[in-house]
This record gives sequence, C-alpha cells and structure tokens, in this order.
Amino acid sequence: MSSTSAPVAVGFAGQLIAGAGAVLVLLASFGPGFEYAGVAVLVLGVVVSAPDAGAPGPHLSDWWTVLALGSLACLIGVVLGLLLPVPGAIILSAGAIAALVAVGLGSPVAPE
Repeated sequence: MSSTSAPVAVGFAGQLIAGAGAVLVLLASFGPGFEYAGVAVLVLGVVVSAPDAGAPGPHLSDWWTVLALGSLACLIGVVLGLLLPVPGAIILSAGAIAALVAVGLGSPVAPE
C-alpha cells in the first residue's frame, strides 16, 4: 500500500526542528531553561538537516552554513553568558536570528 501524501524530507524536518530551537532561544527571557533547551534543539536540528547541507534553498543557496554558524554562535553565547551575561546574550540572540533567517530563506516552498 502506498500513501498519497509525500513524506517530509529529512533535511526539511531538521530545518523545522532548528527553527523551533531558535524560537526557544529567543524566549530565554522567560528563564534559562528556554535558553538551554533551545540551544539543544537547535543543535539537534542542525545535525538532522546535515544530509541536505549541499542542497540549495529557494532564496539562500548556502543555508546550511548559515544555520550551522548560527548554532555555533548560540553555543558560544551560552558559554560566554555564564561569565559575561550581556555579551553572551547578544551573541546568543544574534546566532538565533541567523538560524531563523537560514531556516526561513533555505526551506523549500513545499516539502519533497
């Protein structure tokens, strides 16, 4: 038996997971749990979307590199935030925004 709906591509699912993680990071003002969980989900999304890293997006051809750099900035921001809260929060927020831009401009219009 075959289904009529197309399965969601693994890379697209990774992009959705990473986008959810970036949103959680930006909700860090509600508590540090949002920050830590968001970074963990964001990194998980980058790992899941890695098989489609070479596939160009509709508006951003190198979306995976931007996504990976955004998640790296989030990791650096979390660690730096333990010592210097303000610069850490700025780097964390910038990384989350970069990840959201990569997801928004690199996601396919319709899943394959």
